[in-house]
Formats: sequence, structure tokens, C-alpha cells
Amino acid sequence: MSITPIDVLIIGSGMYVCGRGTEGYGTVLPAILQAKRDGLVGRVLVAATRHTSIKEVKDRGARLSHMLGAPAAIEGFPQNGEDAGAYKDALRQLGPRACVIIVVPDHLHFPIAKAVLESHYPVLLVKPFTATVEEGHQLVTMAEENNVYGAVEFHKRWDWANRQLQKIIADRKLGTPLYAAIEFSQRKRIPLEVFRDWAERTNVFQYLAVHYVDLIAHVFKATPQRAMAVAQSSYLVQQGLRTPDAIQAIVEWDLPHSDIPFSSTFLVNWIDPNSTSAMSYQSIKVVGSAGRFESDQKDRGQQLITDDQGIEDINPYFTQGYVGEGQASVQFDGYGIESIRTFMNDVRRLFDQEISLNALQAIRPTFQQALISTAVSQAVTESLERGGVWVSVPSLQRGHA
Repeated sequence: MSITPIDVLIIGSGMYVCGRGTEGYGTVLPAILQAKRDGLVGRVLVAATRHTSIKEVKDRGARLSHMLGAPAAIEGFPQNGEDAGAYKDALRQLGPRACVIIVVPDHLHFPIAKAVLESHYPVLLVKPFTATVEEGHQLVTMAEENNVYGAVEFHKRWDWANRQLQKIIADRKLGTPLYAAIEFSQRKRIPLEVFRDWAERTNVFQYLAVHYVDLIAHVFKATPQRAMAVAQSSYLVQQGLRTPDAIQAIVEWDLPHSDIPFSSTFLVNWIDPNSTSAMSYQSIKVVGSAGRFESDQKDRGQQLITDDQGIEDINPYFTQGYVGEGQASVQFDGYGIESIRTFMNDVRRLFDQEISLNALQAIRPTFQQALISTAVSQAVTESLERGGVWVSVPSLQRGHA
């Protein structure tokens, strides 16, 4: 059955979009150009702050198109010079059957998402959702009033290991869940180079840990109650960045059908050596009254050793290119690709009235669901500011503090 394609505007041009600063191609652009090749996507537009960034996206897009075996023109904004508001020009160029994917620094999420919702386009916002619960409530309200689909790109929901955890918890194989321990870290080049211009306007919990905050809320159907956190600041301060090297946080949750508080501990940093064998070290352990679950999500069992790169631990399940049919092209796959592809297909189904907004609310990381991760992040930040005391997680209900 033939489908009518949707147009896609990407706002942002960094590492996650096209692999800028790396030898790869990111996740967003490969997912969209492949969807264009497969007939799901029509026009592809990209908005950045500088035309030089647009040029790099187009260069990488041309290489991707060759790999995918299908031409794909990219319309870029601005067309010359610099313009922080270029995304507004791009929005005006979209037709009615279009969606937007926002991949910008954390502190710009709220104003740009607000502008997209005002234009009545479905939007996917790369995590974190917003910096504060108040901002999140405003976006949720706008999406509801404008009858627009808004979601957050929490791709760990699509990881097969985490989907297995969800099934284990649903089947109550661990008995009563008691606690979870999460470790997540990245190389120091992320705050020092990739996010240097805005690293001080976020912290490593908001940047990394929110992935697993969302996962816990989703897998356990849990409601956060309170949080406490401590941090260490040394290396990054010496490098001129006023943001913690590492944060440790404890979050207590209420679980359905249990009167025992569930506790999750997060150990996160972004000062791993640049010579580490993987961009991200990440793992989750869950202990219950009848068993335990452990998932090393950095060591996926594949390793590449070369003269140029040394030892690399490869995650074949996130975003990877594989040999396509007849070996004539590349097929990108993985849970990173699946997250983007699912959003675009959901938008297409909404336009074609094959699914409703209410139905998506129950199964996707919508703005309403993403409020949980923002509320926890806000409580953690407040605990840090108050010297590590317990802080109640802000209410997810509008009109409540």
C-alpha cells in the first residue's frame, strides 16, 4: 500500500544529528534519509545557527545518500552567515503534512519547542524535556490546546535489553522490586569540546541520567517521591567550566501494588578518559525480593581492535550501518534509529487517522510522560544546591508546587 510521505524539519546540526566532531553520521540524519529512501519522508529541511553548520550537514548527507543508494536533497537554513532564528524561517517553509525534530542545547529546548507548537507541528524533542517542571507544564498545555503531538526522544525504551527488563518486571519474576543501581558516564571531550559553549547551563544528571529516570518510570510504572544528591567538582572547574564532574543521586519511588518504597541510585559522570573503549559506560542492576537483573549496556560482546583507533567496544544495537539487500547499499538499524523512525511513522499515522493522540499517550514518551524525568532532575538540582538534603519531587499535576 502506498503512503503519502511527510516532510521533516531538523532543528540542530550537532553530533547526534550528523556526527559532527566524530567519524560517524549521528543518528537523526541517517534515520531520516533512510526513511526518505523508503518513501516515508518527503522534503528534508535542516535549521542551524550558522551556514557553515548547514554545509557540514549537507556534506555528510551527500555521503549518507550515496551509502543508502538514493539521492536526498537537504534544504538548509540559514542560507548564508549566522542567524539564531533561522528555524523560524524553516518553519514557515513547511507544508501542513510535516513534523519537527529538535536537537539543540538543553537550555533552548523550551523556547524552540514553544515556537514549534505555536506553528501546530508534531514535535520530537531530544532529551532532556525541559529544565523545569513549570516549563514542562507549559509545553504540555500548549500541545493539548493546539491538539499537537509532542514526544521526547528517550531511545532507551527501544533497547532490547530494557524491553526484556520490562517483560521481567511485568511477569513479576523478581518479586517485589527493592532497588536499582545505574551507572552512566561519557568521555570528557563531551563537556570540554562538543558541549563547551553551554555545558555550564546543564549538569551531567540532566544530560545523562534522565534516560534511566524515564526508563524506571516506564518499566516500573513508578511515581517519584523524593531525591537527594551530592556532586564532585574538580577537573572541569580547572578547565574553566563551572559544572560538576560527577553526581550521585538517590531517588525514591512509589510502585503500584506495593507499600515498599523503591529506590534507585544513579552514579553519573562526564570525565571518563578520552581513551576509553566506548563513548558511554552504562549499566543497570535491579534487585527484587525474588531475584536480580543485571545489564551491562556498554559491553555488548563486540570488540574492534585497529592500529588507528585501538580497542573499541561496539554497541551493535544503537545506531549502526549494515550491508543492505544485494550489498548495493547500507541499511541503518538499532534502537536509536528505531526511536526516530517510530516517531515519524506515528506522525504519518496521525495524519492518516490510523491512530489517535490518546492512544499514543499510553505507549510513547510523550510530553506528559516526560514530565517525570524533568521533575526528578529538578529535585536533584535543588538537592545539590541545598547541600545534599532530601527534596520532594515537584508535583506532576498542573497548579501544584
